[in-house]
Amino acid sequence: MPHTVLLIDDSMPFHKLVKAYLEPDHMTIESVYDGEAGLAAAAKDRPSLILLDIDMPRLDGFEVCRRLKANPATESIPLIFLTANSISSDTISGLEMGASDYISKPFKPQQFRARIRATLRTRDHLEAAALIDPVTGLWNRAYFEQHVGQYVSLAKRWGASLACIVVELDNYSALIAGHGQAFAEEIVKAAARIFASQCRAEDLVCRIAPSKFAMLVTAAGRRGADHLVARMRGEIERKLQMSIGHGTKFTCSFGIADTEIADAATLADRAEGVLSHPARSGSNRVVIARASREKAMAC
Repeated sequence: MPHTVLLIDDSMPFHKLVKAYLEPDHMTIESVYDGEAGLAAAAKDRPSLILLDIDMPRLDGFEVCRRLKANPATESIPLIFLTANSISSDTISGLEMGASDYISKPFKPQQFRARIRATLRTRDHLEAAALIDPVTGLWNRAYFEQHVGQYVSLAKRWGASLACIVVELDNYSALIAGHGQAFAEEIVKAAARIFASQCRAEDLVCRIAPSKFAMLVTAAGRRGADHLVARMRGEIERKLQMSIGHGTKFTCSFGIADTEIADAATLADRAEGVLSHPARSGSNRVVIARASREKAMAC
């Protein structure tokens, strides 16, 4: 994904210089020329990186940094101080305030670009890690919520349906109580492997809660998703149930909705809602959402 760099510096020629240096890396450079404008731009646009001059009138870089790190909306944005003053105490102060790096002016273009890229790589790795479920290695609920709109938009563009499947691992609390957390997590991992193996590369499989998964199935409506669920249930019965032992019967329940009856904001809610409806309680179910004037179909 392209990166946006916010440059806060009161020197207009310096902005032109930075843009020229970073142009080969295809970054978008947003320029502001004082601290107050920088604070507003950072909160509004949430850039990938902030380059902040220390020596500015009114609000200096240290005060801007302090306010950025005190604001929950901007505290996680990586920040690099830029200064013509290389006094070590200033460097230490900046890093202790939360800056990622400290670059002294004047700097060599290659070194400047390398340090910018290094900071952005670290930021990308941290951001990706925050979106991954640590037990299964699948994307988590935050990733699902960030991308469901994109999947729906692409489906509309191509004139195709998009299905959402929400899976509930039946009796998950009883599984933990009877066999322990470690055993339950092994079951979760095994179920995740089955779900991922039955979906295509262009589909999205996420773990959205300890006992729940959500999938976006491209170019498929509710009927196509129902066929996919049938294969998953067969794999669970054939592979997972046989490997559990302990006399434990393991099943999953599935809720299905698609873009014919829901939009990006309600797609997952419809799939999850039909699954959790009290009138359709029980285990080992497949519940297909219908238009509001119809009843959901369960099996």
